[in-house]
Amino acid sequence: MLNWKNNVMALALASLAATPLAAQDTDNDAKATENAAAETQAREQASPAIDEAVAALTETGNALKALEDGKNDEAAAALERAIGKLEVVLTQHPELALAPVDVSSTVVDITASPAVITKARKEALRLMKDDQLQLARPIINNLASEVVVRTTSIPLATYPLALKSAAALVKDGKVDDAKAVLAQGLGTLVVEEVVSPLPLLRAAVLIDHAKALSEKEDRSDEENKTLAGLLDALDLEIAKGEALQYGGKDAFEPLKDEMKEIRKATGDGGFGKGFFDKLSGLFDGLGKSHNEAAGN
Repeated sequence: MLNWKNNVMALALASLAATPLAAQDTDNDAKATENAAAETQAREQASPAIDEAVAALTETGNALKALEDGKNDEAAAALERAIGKLEVVLTQHPELALAPVDVSSTVVDITASPAVITKARKEALRLMKDDQLQLARPIINNLASEVVVRTTSIPLATYPLALKSAAALVKDGKVDDAKAVLAQGLGTLVVEEVVSPLPLLRAAVLIDHAKALSEKEDRSDEENKTLAGLLDALDLEIAKGEALQYGGKDAFEPLKDEMKEIRKATGDGGFGKGFFDKLSGLFDGLGKSHNEAAGN
């Protein structure tokens, strides 16, 4: 029987072996910068928190604390402020069903090469076919390169009603009932997750840099070297996205074909506009397909 610790260790060692140790710190710094830019890009696509909704949530907490301390008048005042804040939200944003109060994000990024990722994926599939799900699970858990953006929101159809109900209960001296209603209301907060593949996000950043250089006439040797490096980096992101299957079967073939055309167009100092338009469209379409498949 295979040992899952050995499987994970083999994956980690293979990843380290793929890159000389002296180059790893530099690569890690560059990757961290790319990931930060990608994370910012993903967060910008989320709806920002609404200040009045945040204040309403804060006042809910203040009301609960006041009730716990036996300060019913303070609790009632906090609830009135919370209700007022949400009335402002409903007036200013009548189209909203959910009012965002918090946006957070996390980055998960496997550092292994596309070849190592593919090998690990095949090993996980083999283990599952052998009815060894628990041995495959730690491998599968590592097979991701993505930004997860979580948005927490107040449901505007029900949360204001809970606040009003709690306020009425406080007025009637039914403190325990009021606390229960507020706790139940807080339990209705909605958390939505949107997963954005890092290879697609990083590719967009690389395209922006490469596009600027590709349009420049009379590029220097150093600039041509930089452009070639950007194209190599794009090829790597395509390969990584394909290895992690952030797209259906053969979904990455058009991107690889287009990269060949771009290399032809920019080779020997070639320049011009629109070289990356089709590639950008292909990446956008791939990202849209992924989001639809993931239910984002």
